[in-house]
Amino acid sequence: MSEFIHADRDQENVFDVDAERLARVYAEAGLNAAGSIAEQESVVAELEAVVRDVLSVDPRVGEIFSSELIDSDEKVGMLDRILGKQASPKTLNLLKVMARHERLGLLRDVAKAARKMWQQRSGRIPVELETANELDATLEKEILTAFGGVLGADPIVTQRVNPELIAGFVIRVGDRVYDGSVRTRLEKMRLAMIERAVDAIQKTPQRFVDKTTA
Repeated sequence: MSEFIHADRDQENVFDVDAERLARVYAEAGLNAAGSIAEQESVVAELEAVVRDVLSVDPRVGEIFSSELIDSDEKVGMLDRILGKQASPKTLNLLKVMARHERLGLLRDVAKAARKMWQQRSGRIPVELETANELDATLEKEILTAFGGVLGADPIVTQRVNPELIAGFVIRVGDRVYDGSVRTRLEKMRLAMIERAVDAIQKTPQRFVDKTTA
């Protein structure tokens, strides 16, 4: 089922190469242990919830998770106290494995890697839509329908508002970029005017000589 996600314009941090590799390893292990695609999605959602509702709310928790001075058994106990009644056994088990291997500091990276991996496995295609203004519900639905037809799959559309576009939109699907913004059209017009002016000067330079200084 298609999704439409509203997001801010903050840029995501670039993964460290080793952190990214390890994050993929734990993400893959967690998803494989989860079972079906639907169960895998639940694990992904729970990992993201821990990042959003725990790490982002209290940075001290993240510092504890990352600290090598705190015993792994103590971290496991902390997971039980914080998440024992909220997280599923499969998600909690993944976190405990990470704790025992001193990898809880990678939790944010693992959540991101797990989301990307689940999208690939489920045939979902992430699409970034940048618009000059917020979209209403009707237009959102039309865009989802259009993307689904073009891509042949259910898109997960992330919308970002960028007033600098003036009007129109920019669509990014993987490495492909479709720019239909007024800003870009105006820039193309500006460059075309400059190119025509330079061409005219090169062809008939005498027309542009100030005869009063001759």
